[in-house]
Amino acid sequence: MGFLPIIVAIIGFAFLWGIVNYQSLKGRKKEMEDAAELVFRYAALRQNIIIQIANIENKDTSLTPLLQRIIQSFHSVDKNATTATEVVMKGQELSQQIDELPDQLGKHRIYRSSIEQLQKADFAYRIAANRYSLKSQQYLALVKKPPSKFIAALFGFSSEDIQLSEEKEAVAS
Repeated sequence: MGFLPIIVAIIGFAFLWGIVNYQSLKGRKKEMEDAAELVFRYAALRQNIIIQIANIENKDTSLTPLLQRIIQSFHSVDKNATTATEVVMKGQELSQQIDELPDQLGKHRIYRSSIEQLQKADFAYRIAANRYSLKSQQYLALVKKPPSKFIAALFGFSSEDIQLSEEKEAVAS
């Protein structure tokens, strides 16, 4: 009879601990999903601006191979076809090519405003990609941490998609 309050207190503590961990996992996952949404949005914006630049009529045909190379470096930014981690990994190459564009296209007056728009969109994309990387690392750390690991397994918080993409990134490096 004397142990009943102690058992109830321990069960209550475990229940409250589970609720706090569940809310923490849920919050981190939401932050990561919001950051992924920004990555998709800015990657699509960046690609649309590049397509707009490629469609500008210009008599100088020497720029055609450059623009074609950049367009070929596009990767799908469809949320259903790819993950945000894959978009971030593949977007680094495109960002490097965007850094080279002002030097090559900046001489032409018709490209200047589009190049400025592209640089702003690329800057916003890079911020979103860095934020996504940070949020996914925080989420993975929480899912892998021993006390939260139990709650994550119990309620289906998975880290498999993110881990597979990070393993691909490590292999590619």
